[in-house]
Parts: sequence; C-alpha cells; structure tokens
Amino acid sequence: MGDRWGLRTRFALFFAVIILAGTVAMVAGIYLGWRRSGGGTVDGYVIGGMLGFAGLAGITTWVALLFDENVARPILALASDLNTRAKADVNAEIDQKQARYLGALAPAANEVHLALTRKREESEAMIAEETARLNAEKALFEVLLRDLAEGVVVITPDQRVMLYNREAMSLLGDIGLGRGVASYLRPEPLQHALDRMRARLERGEEKAESFLTASASGDQMLLARISSVLDDGVPIGYVLIFHDATDDLKLHAERDHLFNETLERVRRPTAALRAVLDMMNAEPDMPSDLRAEFRSAARSEVTHLTQTLSDMGARYEAATTKHWPTSAVASTDIFDGLSARHPGLFKVVGSEHLVSCDGFAVMELLDSVVRGMLEQGARSDYTLRAEPREGEVWLTVCWLGDEAPDGQIDEWLKRPLSDGYGDYSARDALDGHKTEIWPETRGERHCVAMPLPAIEKTELAPTSARPEFYDFTLGKTTLPPEMADRRLRDLTYVVFDTETTGLTPRQGDEIVQIAGLRIVNSRILQGEAFDTLVDPQRAIPAASTAVHHIDQSMVEGAPKIAQAGADFHRFTEDAVLVAHNAPFDMTFLKLKEDVIGAKFDQPVLCTVLLSAFLFDHTGQHTLDALADRFGITIPEHLRHTAMGDTQATAEVFLQMLQLLESAGIETLGQANEAADKMAQIRKMQNY
Repeated sequence: MGDRWGLRTRFALFFAVIILAGTVAMVAGIYLGWRRSGGGTVDGYVIGGMLGFAGLAGITTWVALLFDENVARPILALASDLNTRAKADVNAEIDQKQARYLGALAPAANEVHLALTRKREESEAMIAEETARLNAEKALFEVLLRDLAEGVVVITPDQRVMLYNREAMSLLGDIGLGRGVASYLRPEPLQHALDRMRARLERGEEKAESFLTASASGDQMLLARISSVLDDGVPIGYVLIFHDATDDLKLHAERDHLFNETLERVRRPTAALRAVLDMMNAEPDMPSDLRAEFRSAARSEVTHLTQTLSDMGARYEAATTKHWPTSAVASTDIFDGLSARHPGLFKVVGSEHLVSCDGFAVMELLDSVVRGMLEQGARSDYTLRAEPREGEVWLTVCWLGDEAPDGQIDEWLKRPLSDGYGDYSARDALDGHKTEIWPETRGERHCVAMPLPAIEKTELAPTSARPEFYDFTLGKTTLPPEMADRRLRDLTYVVFDTETTGLTPRQGDEIVQIAGLRIVNSRILQGEAFDTLVDPQRAIPAASTAVHHIDQSMVEGAPKIAQAGADFHRFTEDAVLVAHNAPFDMTFLKLKEDVIGAKFDQPVLCTVLLSAFLFDHTGQHTLDALADRFGITIPEHLRHTAMGDTQATAEVFLQMLQLLESAGIETLGQANEAADKMAQIRKMQNY
C-alpha cells in the first residue's frame, strides 16, 4: 500500500481517520449522556452532535491543509531535491525556506547534500588525476588525426559514424557522430568492400580493402581503404581512410576526349591529302599550273595537320598520366559478387588469383555483359574462371548456347556502370583499366575474356607482429531493431527549439528561428550545432520581437522555411527529437511538411511531460524552474533565443536521463509511456 499511495495521500487518510474516530467518540458520548439523563427528547442532543461534528471536521480539515502545505509538501520537495542530487550532477544548495517548519530536517538534508558534493568532488579529482596521462595521449592523437591529409572515419558494425577528422568533414560536408555513413557515401561500393574483407577474414587474412566510391551527392569520387578493428577476431568497428579522386578521373576522361578529338581533326586533312596525291599520281601529264594548285592544297592540308598535332600534343602534355585507381583484389571476391547478383546461375571453377583492379567496377562491368546475355539469346551452364597468363589473369565467363558477338558486347558496355560511379559507363571502366573484353569459342562453349594485371600473393604468418597505432574504446553495442526497446542512453538525440511570430501556427504564425544540438552517448556535441534564422514571409509583431529580439531586418535574406526546414530535417536524421513543450514546436514543423518536402516522423520526447513524471509533487515545469532545480544557469541575453533555450533544454534533458533510469525508465518505449500518462497534466500546468 505504501508503494501505491503517496505521502500526501497517507496523511490525508490519517486525518480522515481522526475525523471518523472523533465522530464515533462524540456519538458514543452523546448517547451515554442521553441514557443517563433518563431518555426523553433527543433533539438537543442531535443538534449538539451535529454542531460538534461540523466543528471537529472543520478544524481537522484546516489542520490537515496546514499540515499538507507546511509538512507533507516540504518533505516531498526535500526528498525530490536529495534524490536529484544523489543521481544527477547538481551542486546548487537545497532551498531551506521551503521546509522552514520542519525544524532541523532541512539543514540536515542540506548537510547530506554538501557531504555528497564533497565526496563527488574528491572522486572527480581522483578520476581527473588518473586520466591525466590518457588525456595527454588523447590530445596527441587528436592533433595527429586532425592534421592528416587523408579523410579518416571510424564506423560501428552497423555503419554509424563514431569518429572523423577535419579532412573527412572537408570532403563529406556536414558529417556527424552517430549518423549512418550511407548519408555521406554511396553505399554499394562500401558494402562490396566490406563483403570482400569479411571473406578475407573468414580465410584467415587480415588486410585492408580498397575501393572507389562517390559522395552521396555524386559531386566527388573518393578512393577509399577500409580495415577492421578486431576484438578476439570479431569486428567491432571499421576504419575508413580516403582521399579525393575526382580530379584523377576527370583527367582520365579528358585524355579520352583528347584522343577522340585528335582522330576527328586529323581525319579530314588526311583524307584530303590522300585525294590530292591520288589525283596527282593518276594524271602524270597534268598541266603545270594545275599541278601547282594541287601542291599548294597539299601543303595547306599538311600545315593544318601539323598544327592540329601540335595543339593536341600541347594539350596532352598538360594532362596527367594517372589512371583509374586500382588495388589488389581476389578473383573469387569478384566472382562472389557476381554470384550474389545472380543466385544459382554460375559455377566457379579453378583457383583463386590476385589481380590489380577496382574490384567493384570490374564486377559491375562483367555484370553489364552478363545481364545483356540474359536479356538476349538462349544460354545456359555458366562458369566463372580466373586463368593465369604470363603476368596477367584472364577473367572468363563461359556458357553453352548462343555466342556473343563483338557488336552486342559493345552495346552492353555502353550502360552506366553504377549509381556509385556517376556518369561513367562500363566501357569507361574498361578503358580506365587499359584492357579489353572479347568473345572466344572453346570447343562447344562460348566465352568472354578480360585480362587484368596479376599480383603475387603475400602471406601473413599467424605469428607476425601487428602494428599498434592507438588504443581507444569503440562502441560495441548494436542497437536493437525495435525503436521502443532501445535504451535511452544508447540513442542519438537532437534537442531543438523554435522562435516564432506568435503562438497560433494554425492561424498564420510562422517560424523565425530554428536551433538544434546533437546528443550522442550522453554528450552534447557543441561542434554539431544547427542554428538559422528563417524568413517568415510575413511581419513579425513587436510583441514577439520583445520576447526573442528578432526583428524584420534580421530575417531579410534568411532562408525560407522550405530550405531551412529541409536542412534541419537532414540534421535530425537517425535521431530522437527532444524539446521543451514539444507539441508546440512540432505543430509548426508538421504544418510545413508539404512545403519542406520531408516528414518529421521521428520519435519525440517532451521535457515538460518528463518533468511532470519525475517531479509530480510540484506544478512548476517551466524551463526556468527545471534549470533552477538542476542548478543550470541560463544567461539572460540567451533566454528566449532558440540556441539559448536549446542549450538549457539539452543540459536539463541529460540530467533527466539519469533520474529516469533510476526510476526504472530505461527504454524509449517506457519513456513515451510515462510521458503519455502525464499528458493530461500539461493542461493544468503553467508553461
């Protein structure tokens, strides 16, 4: 019963029992008095009893109300303050005025708090001393990582960003911790490299894989290398190192275009020269004046041809000689990728060989040919083989049935290679690898063969030393698939706030500012902030400006809600939204989803409802009240600004997470359930 009924309820029942017991005693006394008086009329006794009952009930109720106001509520407040300070990092002293009628209880509670604070400070000092050496190593590691010329990204097994450096941010743009790497890189080449690396690990080979991919926007081509971070042979993360290969591939395309242009420009003067020479040879008795004209025409064409070759030569000299980026790839990795694309179609024969190529590009190239054969003609019994040939390895696809003429193969190679390679075709990849693919007939079977440079295998002995670079803790927990079952401490959050032209979004009020901060692993990422003014495309009332200090001149030229909302939506990807009085801010965003072109369908937590759950003894759930409760200071010049309120809400929310966990609320589903129970309180509180 003690667990079900709160302190105030038990006190109320106590005073109710007093009234009941007093009433019973009074009725018994009146009855005995009436019997001793010999009976008679009872009217006087009844009236006296009723007056006595009314007086008893009134006085007891009055005392109960005083007791509730000056004893029960202060006791609950003290208990809440002590609980908050025990489970959250709050250093502000307990307000003793609220318990001024409790004698020495409030000072004693404050002494407990001070002792706890001192103990916490001592523990923090010991931890700080113990970690000083690690911090020095960490600082050195951060400097080295930050200034690397290559982009570095560490991802979790489920491909969320766990670490990145300055060059990675420069290459990938708005990268952030806890977000999926697929938001920044085309996922197909990365996934293929991961599959190849896992296949190597299963064969006992621990080696990085190289691959070529594109940024998510398609603006950049990146040459990347990925390696595993292992714990007892199990991958607990992956390290991506990459650099910009866009210029390399552009120069490669430039050389191809230069070659084609050269052919076009020399074709006409060469044909003209041949015609002139043929005419002069055919007419040995040609008149001298006509022969002089022909010679003049020949000299003109030779001059044009010489100038063309000179121009083309100069342009070729200006071009680089770099080629399509390649790395060492096992032939079986390419064949495994093809087999996965067409389950049950191929039989892989022969042994494995290493070739120098872009494995994903070669797989896509062969897949273009295979898809063409499946679409046209009757073929069956496909085999894949890697054949060593004097410094080369021929990748062959053989089958029974119709042959594949050169003309058909050329048409199939005109197809786009993959979304991950932008506008490059399979023919571009073939030319980039400086190789060809051609049909052959071998007895009853037809084949296509593509030679690639061979690479000698180098075996790594089990006892070989592994280089160690830096030891840091990686996240080992992959979040469960069901959102409701995810632990609150494991989630990524975006705490946000909006400033508006007014309080009625359905009557035309608009957003004038949006700010947000990301929380990852219970840490506010100050470097990953979102803060923008928004042009509301309407006048900002003076009364609103007086609150948030944003006037019409400040929003001129600011992005409109379509752009600002879309940018904010990308910022909130893979995160739970948190706001103080979240329904207000979410209504503004929800009403603009059609304009923004995206839906804000992430889970949402409201700090007002969570406060009502945690501090049910009070009706004060404003942001100022919560900040005071947790000892958080909001600078006056930042109050009622989107970023200032966002910062305060984020700090409040982190403190709440500790209290929620101590109250048994550990998952997102439990937090939502608790907030739903408090939803009705929102109507009665002053926000």
